[in-house]
Amino acid sequence: MNLGISSQGEIEERVERVPTGIIDSLVAGGIPKGSVVLILGDPKSGKTTFITQFMYNQLISGANVIGLLIDVSKYEFISNALDFGWGLMGYLNDKLYILDAYTQRLRGGPKFSFTEEVIPDIRDTSQVIDVIKDITTKIILNNPHVENPPVIGIVSSLTPMFFETEEKQIYKFLEDLKAFAHKNKQVWILEMNSGVEKPHVETIIKAIVDGIIEMKLFEEEKTLKRYLRVYGMRRTRHALSWVPYEITERGIILQNQNL
Repeated sequence: MNLGISSQGEIEERVERVPTGIIDSLVAGGIPKGSVVLILGDPKSGKTTFITQFMYNQLISGANVIGLLIDVSKYEFISNALDFGWGLMGYLNDKLYILDAYTQRLRGGPKFSFTEEVIPDIRDTSQVIDVIKDITTKIILNNPHVENPPVIGIVSSLTPMFFETEEKQIYKFLEDLKAFAHKNKQVWILEMNSGVEKPHVETIIKAIVDGIIEMKLFEEEKTLKRYLRVYGMRRTRHALSWVPYEITERGIILQNQNL
C-alpha cells in the first residue's frame, strides 16, 4: 500500500489526481491534488498555451479555476484562447475567476482598486495570497451542496514579478501558496521563462515547488522542434526523458503517446 502524509498530518492511502488532458500519460493519470507545479521553458515554447489548455480542460470538467495574470491582459488572454476554440468568456465569474495583476503594473494608476479582481500592487505578495483565499471562500459559498469543490489555479507568469519584487518576497509567496494549496488540495501551475533569472533563483524555485514541467526548443536539421519532460512530481513515477510535442489547432499534443 502506498501511504503518504498530507500537510495536515493525515495519512493518505492513495493519491487523488487532477487529469490535465495533456500530459496524463507521463504523470500516472494526472497531477496530485495539493500541488504547486512549475512550468519552465524557453520563450515561445508553448507555456502559456499549456496553462490555457489545462485551464479550459478543468472548466469543462466542472472545476473552478483561478487565473492570476501578470504579463498579459484578461481580454488578450481570453482572445488567444479562442484561437484554439477554447471559449473562456462564458465561464467568467461563474467558474473562472481572473485576477488582473497586469493592468496596474503596465498601465500605472493609483495603487488601489474598487474591484476584488484587480491586484493593485504585485509587490505586496501577502495581498495576492489574501485575494486567492477570498476567491476560494467565495467558491465554497457558491457551492453549498458540494463538499470541497475542486479549485485549480494558474499564474501567467512569475517572470515579471522578479522585475519589481524582492526575491525573498517571491519565495515567501511560493511557500504561502504551496501551504494553502496543500491544505485545500488545490493544484496550481506557475509559468516561468527559463534562463532569465540567476541560476540560484531558478534552483530555489525548483526546490520549493512540488513538480516541474520543462519545455524546450531544440534545433534539428535546421528546424526547431519542441520537447517537454516532467520530473520531481511528488508521489509520482514518471519517465525523465524528453517527449516531443506539437502545438496544433487543438492545442498541445504529445507525439507517440496514446492520450
